[in-house]
Amino acid sequence: MVANAISFIHSRYDSLTPSEKRLAKYILQDPSVILPMTVSELSSVTGVSEATVIRFVRGVGFNTFQDFKLSLAIENVTTEKNDDQDITLFSKDSAEDILRKVKIGCTRTIESTASIVNPQNLVNAADFIRSAKRIEIFGVGSSAAVGKIFQYKLTRVGYPSFSIEDPHMQSISAATMTTGDLVVGISLSGSTKDTVDAVCVAKEHGANVICITDHIKSPITKYADVVLETYSRENPIKNVAGRSILAQIYLVEVLTGLLYSTDTQYVQKAGKETAKAVVNKLY
Repeated sequence: MVANAISFIHSRYDSLTPSEKRLAKYILQDPSVILPMTVSELSSVTGVSEATVIRFVRGVGFNTFQDFKLSLAIENVTTEKNDDQDITLFSKDSAEDILRKVKIGCTRTIESTASIVNPQNLVNAADFIRSAKRIEIFGVGSSAAVGKIFQYKLTRVGYPSFSIEDPHMQSISAATMTTGDLVVGISLSGSTKDTVDAVCVAKEHGANVICITDHIKSPITKYADVVLETYSRENPIKNVAGRSILAQIYLVEVLTGLLYSTDTQYVQKAGKETAKAVVNKLY
């Protein structure tokens, strides 16, 4: 059973039908209200069909309505407004306030991402990395910064890769890819045109595609063999893409861990050799 129903609702919201969105809004307003309800009662109070309730529950990751309600009960959720209040920064906040709020926001982001990402998708992504003849990582803006970190992590453990942030070079390089090559497209929105276009070109030339995004139904996912879903839902003006970067790096760390667990000797050997290569760079 998925551990975080509210995160799943938020992450799937944009892909819901109008009637499902009406249901989602009712639940998010005060999740505790639906705990004693039956499917019929929730259907009646929200004005949607019972079939819509069941479809909604399955669409956000649960097999049954009871599983869904149990998750809400375990979370002991509060309203979204109160959640935001816990992590919103104000001009008079002290250093202690900011330390606490940022910790809460970062912890929630990692926990929410862990609760919605599909573990099998992570395994599949690691398998693609291990078998790839060539690995390139596409992203712009903050996603490009994560791409550089991913390049570093993969190369250190023996899977040489290249992170490209220039949109023209992304498309040019994508056009030279072939079957057995791998592209990792990183885009918070999943709608960054430069990244999506480059991923599309790579796919057309036979490359496999992994995408890391906050939006499961976004354009980039149409070209992906594996979708790794993150959850940050931050205001980019207030938070400067901090939690979204954290969510993406968290998945980078998980993937690196999976590579270690599935090919331990190879990864350990690569780690020793790459460390040895830079040891003389230290005073």
